[in-house]
Amino acid sequence: MERISRILQEIAHYGKNQDGSYTRLGYSPEFRESRNAAQKLMESYGMETSTDAAGNVRGILWGTDKAAKHILMGSHLDTVPSGGLFDGAYGVAAALGAVERLQQEGRKLRHTVEVYGFNAEEGGPLGGTFGSRALAGLVDPQQFHLAEALAAYGHTVEEILACARDFSDVLCYLETHVEQGGVLEQQGIPIGVVSGIAGIGRYQVTALGQSNHGGTTPMRLRRDAMVAMAMLIVYADAQCREIDPALVFTPGKVTVYPGAANVVPGKVVASFEMRHVEKARTDELLRRIEAKAKEIPDADFTIEKVIYKSSAHCAPALQDMIRQAAAEAGAAAMTLPSGAGHDADSLDHRVPIGMIFVPSHLGISHSGDEWTEPQAVEQGGDILYRTLLKVDAAGLAE
Repeated sequence: MERISRILQEIAHYGKNQDGSYTRLGYSPEFRESRNAAQKLMESYGMETSTDAAGNVRGILWGTDKAAKHILMGSHLDTVPSGGLFDGAYGVAAALGAVERLQQEGRKLRHTVEVYGFNAEEGGPLGGTFGSRALAGLVDPQQFHLAEALAAYGHTVEEILACARDFSDVLCYLETHVEQGGVLEQQGIPIGVVSGIAGIGRYQVTALGQSNHGGTTPMRLRRDAMVAMAMLIVYADAQCREIDPALVFTPGKVTVYPGAANVVPGKVVASFEMRHVEKARTDELLRRIEAKAKEIPDADFTIEKVIYKSSAHCAPALQDMIRQAAAEAGAAAMTLPSGAGHDADSLDHRVPIGMIFVPSHLGISHSGDEWTEPQAVEQGGDILYRTLLKVDAAGLAE
């Protein structure tokens, strides 16, 4: 088994389900096993390691010039429920593979390298990209239900705020990831140079109607919260398609109360998520949803922001270095945006970022069917390594 695939299997086999999918939720025992495996590898490479209250693991490989700014690499180790092998963990494996290759080739970099395995990147009670947001000092202490969510994991808001690091000694952040879409495979291009990351808005939408007997309440007298929510979802979907083909809207979770077959639903709570690189597009969709909610009869709506993660733009200089690395390796590359959120989005608030994509078979991700060919796994790791050497040699313009 080749280098990156071997490392990936070593750190990401935890939480494997009987159907072949993986479940490693943030702060879960399975996540901690994966983190511990990554930390053990870091230590075997001679890296100084540490973990923090946000669940992140860090390994430091010191460079020859202690005054030179650090180059950060990594991704996340958690998964969605019944997710795949590659999402997140591949980026950690590629970063660890770069360090292993440095050691085996006897190379000493001028810049210190830090590798991160982040916690809770996937959306959940902590809001997504949690570990990297904590590191970047972006966690809002007033975030929706944050204190309660953290208490369930045995942590406090204050502990998470203390995880923020000083980025004055950091040069940039590099992340390698599976595309989670089908563009690269469809185009027959092995390497994606990411231009930017879509902003993500998540909202909790509640419809309040009136619970009543499902057999004795005439249709004309019903205040059915489920019907009202369905009307709003269908409207939002249509408006999303009208505003911009690149805008996406997902009502990914709907909970009906009281949830009985013979009771008119009196309350429905849904998650609304929208994504686009330009915030003006998601703002416009939200405006239309809010206006429509006031017009829908038989239910009263409240719309509460859970979290908004702004879009990120990858540094042109790092994009150029990734293209050069791909060319030197004889790999075709194309530039494309990321519709999925990434830990790089958090780091973009503090330092320049660069991202490398490799193809996802059939564009499938967040599924046990997620797959990237072994050759692509290794090629992405090679491009990351070559990019790392270029950044170390040339630095970045201040």
